[in-house]
Amino acid sequence: MGSVTEEAPDYYELLSISVSASESEIRRAYRKTSLLYHPDKVANFTPEIAEKFQHVQKALDVLTNAEEKQKYDRGREAKLQRKAEHDALESRRRKLKEDLEAGEQRAADGLATSTNGTKRTWTQRDLDIQRIAEENRRKRQAANRSVKIRWIREGDGLEIDKESLLDSFPAGEVEDVVVLKDKKRRIDGREKKVVIGTGVVVFTTQPAAKQAVARGPWDGIQSVSWAAAEKEADPS
Repeated sequence: MGSVTEEAPDYYELLSISVSASESEIRRAYRKTSLLYHPDKVANFTPEIAEKFQHVQKALDVLTNAEEKQKYDRGREAKLQRKAEHDALESRRRKLKEDLEAGEQRAADGLATSTNGTKRTWTQRDLDIQRIAEENRRKRQAANRSVKIRWIREGDGLEIDKESLLDSFPAGEVEDVVVLKDKKRRIDGREKKVVIGTGVVVFTTQPAAKQAVARGPWDGIQSVSWAAAEKEADPS
């Protein structure tokens, strides 16, 4: 069938299903979609159709495997977040360009004070665009190295703070630790809400962050997860 050369599509869009679709819904959508690209069903089976068929098969394999689906969903959410940030930056860039062009038009009509004023405005806006792009780049890099840690604020958990979280990892691996505001939550096995402490650990490298997530919870720590994956669902 040849090698796949195009970028893998969004598996949910490919199968026309929602992110919350059940396994039976995924399999039903797969059977329906695969008929559109199956070599036994398509008269003119081109390399492009073959690629589509491979993507449909891969979508089924990934979305019906709990571990692979979780990994794919995290990557998909991060990709969508990067796209949203990029679109927001481009939108502001277009707005600044439109404002500049409007200013130049006013200058041409004799409404602007001076050409030098327009040039100074353009220089400042150019700097603003560069600053926004740099800020977004730094945020994306930090998000890819940030891990969210939660613990119950009782017993030993009362002693957990920024310093103790820093001491939980080898020296030099952590760039920063931010302890967020405590919140009351319901957890399994408890009738009443408990106070949950939350901290975000920004590691110096992504491998160090991955190792922390793979290590998982330790004594006194309830959960360890990627901060970026929870950004929309839980701003804390």
